[in-house]
Formats: sequence, structure tokens, C-alpha cells
Amino acid sequence: MRLASRQKGAVLVVCLIVLMVLTMIGVSAARTVLLEEKMTFASRDATVALEVAEALVRQGEVYVDGLSTTGDFDKINWLHTEEGGPDNMLDSATWTNANSIEREVDMEGADGQPLKGRIYIELSGNADKEDPADSITVGGYGQSTGGGEIKVFRIVALGQGIADGTERIIVSHYGKRF
Repeated sequence: MRLASRQKGAVLVVCLIVLMVLTMIGVSAARTVLLEEKMTFASRDATVALEVAEALVRQGEVYVDGLSTTGDFDKINWLHTEEGGPDNMLDSATWTNANSIEREVDMEGADGQPLKGRIYIELSGNADKEDPADSITVGGYGQSTGGGEIKVFRIVALGQGIADGTERIIVSHYGKRF
């Protein structure tokens, strides 16, 4: 009994300090998990936006492959003649209906709706006759011996991610023999 009367609550103070340290460790771990979750989503969203832009570039290549003439360039808002395309890809005016077209891709967001992006194509002129395969992609290059000029097209795509504001831009040069 004499021993119990001499104690002044030291065990309680030590337990409270240990409990406070454990609480701080738990809060820090929770914050770290939340931060890592946000970073993972941002990385995933950027990847989705890049994949949408890549799918749009592929759509542009398919469109160019289907052309028989370049007569529609500068007559349709998203088809620009040489030096007639938007000057600044980062300007919001570039990605309006006046300069580009919105397209859906074969990917769905979390809500089940197709993901979208914008694209425009600019005629860039004729390919260098030396070896166009080194500098641009030419559909079917090397598979035929047909003559004709190789027209180069600059395909610019803006892919949008799942979250608002996540965007990626891809610029590709694609050639077609006419």
C-alpha cells in the first residue's frame, strides 16, 4: 500500500505520450496514403489523355489514307492548308470549332461515356524525294512502286483525360502518295 500511495500518475502520463505519438504516426500515414492516391490518379489520368490523343492521331491517319484529293483543305474548319493552321497549340482558340473538330475514341470514362478529344490536320507540303521514310510515316511505304508526289500532313491531336483539365497534345507527320 505504501508503494501505491507514492505513485503520482506517471503511468498515465507515459501512456498519454505514447498514445499521442501513435496518433501522429497514424495521421501521417493516412496523409501519405491520400497523397499517393492523388498522385496515382493524376498519373493514370495523364496516361488516359495520352492514349486518347494517340487514338485521335490514328483516326487522322485513317482519314488521310482515305483522301483522294486535298481539295477540301481550308474549306473545312479542321483541315488547314500549308501554313494555314493555328500558330499556337497551347492557345484555347486553337481547340475551338473554328480550327479543330471534336471526336470520340473507343475508350470509356468511369461514367461509361466515350472519351473525347480534338484534332486538326494541316497540309505540310511535299515530302523530300531523298528518303521520306526517315522523316515521316508514309502509309504503305515500300509496298508499291507507284509514282506520284508524297504529300505530308501534320496531324495534331488534343486528348482529354477523365478529369477536367487533364490534356495531352501529340503532333505527328504522316505522308500519303497521290
